[in-house]
Amino acid sequence: MVHAYSLKTAPLILRFYARCFLFPYEEMTYELQHLFRQIELLVDDEESMYWGHEILSVLNTFQGEDIQNLRAEYVFLFTGRDRPEPVCPMIAAEFSERFRIPYDSGVFIDLLIDNGYQIGEEDAIDSIVNYLEYLALLHTQVNIEFKLEIDPENFHKYHVLPWIPQFCDILFKSSNISFYRELGASLKRYLIS
Repeated sequence: MVHAYSLKTAPLILRFYARCFLFPYEEMTYELQHLFRQIELLVDDEESMYWGHEILSVLNTFQGEDIQNLRAEYVFLFTGRDRPEPVCPMIAAEFSERFRIPYDSGVFIDLLIDNGYQIGEEDAIDSIVNYLEYLALLHTQVNIEFKLEIDPENFHKYHVLPWIPQFCDILFKSSNISFYRELGASLKRYLIS
């Protein structure tokens, strides 16, 4: 079996997963559908076909949910609104501290800054969204032979595996709706494949 990261579709798959962790908005369905169609165009073997089906399953689950339920579940899972802390923190520093995972997200933040990665002031720099987007960028740079200071395999090993699979487990166990359970299970399968 080919490692999922070696596929041409890897940057798009990672961007799809990253988008799923944004606060649900009306146009999100169209953006996820567009990413899926781009993935579909690059499918050229059984492995990429498998991941295309996996992404389609997540997309179908998203489309089957009511937007208000998605928003309420997002608030429940990822914000501390109405309780002292989020059920499933999507910020690496908060997640690793709360669940006692030995990972320092400061190294990731320095890596982003050193490589000129653009982050808005309102963004939590070490959010799962930025980890997945940066990993997508690393896979894109492999395809165009543009080199940043770290390769995708090392980033995956030292910055993704220390916390995101555990995050996915907690997301799967904590969510009350199908979409976030499916998202957690699917992302974990992708990351450990």
